[in-house]
Amino acid sequence: MTPPRPSRVLLIGVSNPLGVEVARRLAPHVDYLFGCDLKDPISALEEMDFVHADTRHAVIGKLIRQLQVDTVVHLAVMVDSPHDQRSIHETDVIGMMNVLTGCSAPSSRVRKLIVKSSQAIYGAGPTDPSFFSEDMTNVERPASSVTRDLLDMEQLASEFALRNESCQVSVLRLGFRVSEDTTLARYLSLPVVPTFAGFDPRLQLLHEDDAADAIVRAVLGAHPGVFNVAADGVVLLSQAIAIMGGRAAPILPPYGRWMARLAMRALTRVEVQAHLADVIAFGSVSDGSRLEAAFGWKPVYSSRAVMDGLARGKDLEVIEAPSPPQEYELQVYLQRRRREARNGHRSVPILEAHK
Repeated sequence: MTPPRPSRVLLIGVSNPLGVEVARRLAPHVDYLFGCDLKDPISALEEMDFVHADTRHAVIGKLIRQLQVDTVVHLAVMVDSPHDQRSIHETDVIGMMNVLTGCSAPSSRVRKLIVKSSQAIYGAGPTDPSFFSEDMTNVERPASSVTRDLLDMEQLASEFALRNESCQVSVLRLGFRVSEDTTLARYLSLPVVPTFAGFDPRLQLLHEDDAADAIVRAVLGAHPGVFNVAADGVVLLSQAIAIMGGRAAPILPPYGRWMARLAMRALTRVEVQAHLADVIAFGSVSDGSRLEAAFGWKPVYSSRAVMDGLARGKDLEVIEAPSPPQEYELQVYLQRRRREARNGHRSVPILEAHK
C-alpha cells in the first residue's frame, strides 16, 4: 500500500551539510517544511521555516506539537564530534528522549519518525564477524561512549515504536563518511599516517549523497525498522592511505589504544575518538542487504569511489558554499513574506513557538 505523502515535516539538526541537503531534496515533496537546530543552517533554504531549538531541552516537544507535524526526521545525533562525552550523551540520549516525548504526546500528530544512527553502534574488535547485520549489536562487550550512547538511543526508539503502533519508526545506521570536515578524512589526508602496527583493517565508506538519498527515501516511503546504509565494497586502510598519496607509519602500539590516541594527537593534531581508533585498528563492515530489499535501492557510490573522490580533491558535501549573512537574512525575509501571502494575513513568527 502506498504510504500517505508527508505534509508537515520537521527536520531536527539542519545546521550541517547533510541536514541542509536533506531539506533541499525534501522541499519539493512536502507542503510545509520546518527545520530546527542550535546554529543557523550553513546555506539558506527559502522553502524551509527555521527556528533555533535545542533537543536537550523539553521545548523540542512543544515545537513538535505546536507545528502539528506529521513527520519528524531526527538528524541531531552526534557521532564524529569534538564535543566532550557529556555533551554528546546529552545530545544523543537526552535529546532522543525529548523528541520521543513530543512525538508521543496526546496532541501529537506524528505518524512517522526517521532517526539517523550510525555504523559506530557495532563498535570494532578483533573477534568481529566479517560483516554486521542489523541484529548483531552487542550490549555486553566493552564499548566506547559513543557506541553506548547509540545503543541507548536506539533502545529508546525501539520502545517508542512498540508503545506507539500508529507511528512508523525507521532507524538508519549510516556508514562512516569522509567529507572534508570529518575526523576520518583529516586522518587519511595526513602526509604520514600513524597506523597500528600489524593491522590493516577493512574500511567501508558512505558518500554524503547516498546518505542524504537514504534519509529522503525513508521519509517518502514506508520502511519501518532498522537499516544499515552501507556502500558496496571495502578498501584496506593501506589502500586508502596510498590513494590519498600518503605514507603509512605503523608506529602505534596495537593495545592500549587510549595511549595511542594521545600519541596520535601529539604527532598529528588530529583528535581521533575512541570508536574511530577501534575502526582504524580492526575495521568495520556492515551488511546492506536489508536496506536493498526494503527500499529497492542501494548506495550508488562504492567505498573505493568515495576514496577516489576525496583524493581528487572534490568536496563530497553536496551542498552549496555557506551563505553570506546578508543573503541568509534576505532568505528569511522572503520566506516570511511567502508564508504571509500563503496564509492571507500576517503570520506569527515561528520563533514564538518555543518561547
